[in-house]
Amino acid sequence: MAYRLEITQGDWPAEEFAKGVEGLLAESMVLTLATAAPESGPHANLAFFAHDEDLVLYFVSERSTRHSRYLAAEARAAATVFLPPPVFGEQLRGVQLTGSAGEARGRRAAAALAAYRRRYPAFAQDPEVRHQFLTGAGVAALYRFQVEELTAVDEPHFGRRNYLRAAVLRG
Repeated sequence: MAYRLEITQGDWPAEEFAKGVEGLLAESMVLTLATAAPESGPHANLAFFAHDEDLVLYFVSERSTRHSRYLAAEARAAATVFLPPPVFGEQLRGVQLTGSAGEARGRRAAAALAAYRRRYPAFAQDPEVRHQFLTGAGVAALYRFQVEELTAVDEPHFGRRNYLRAAVLRG
C-alpha cells in the first residue's frame, strides 16, 4: 500500500479501513463517475475500472464523451462504487470518492494500462491497440482518477450505518 488514510469521521483503525475500501473496490467492476461543466451542469456515467496500490482508479473512455470533455476542462470529479444490497436498506456496502481525474499520459498511461490489464487481462491484447493507448493516438484513452478523499459504508464489516470518512495521503 503506497498511501495511508487519515480518518476524518468515524472511529476505525486506518489500516483495516483501507483494506475494507480495497475489498469493496475489488468486488465491484463498475464505477459511477460524476463530472460537471459550468455551462452544462453535472453529468454522471458508468465505467469499468481498475485500481492500483496507490488508490488511483483507472477507466477507459472516448475523448468525445461528455465526461471526457468535462474532465479536459475541469479535473475535479467524484465517483461511487457500490455493491447491490441483498435486501432493501440492509447490509449497505459502497464507497464515495472525490479527487481529480484526467487522461493518463506518458508513464501514467503505462501504469494505467498495467493496472487495467491486471484486472481485465483480455483488454488491449492487440499490440496496435496497446500502442494507441500508450501514445494517445486512438479515439479512446486511459483515464486516471486520483482519490483525495473518500467516505465508505460497509455494514457487514464496519457496522450498521457507520459511515467512515478519510483523506488519502501519499508520499
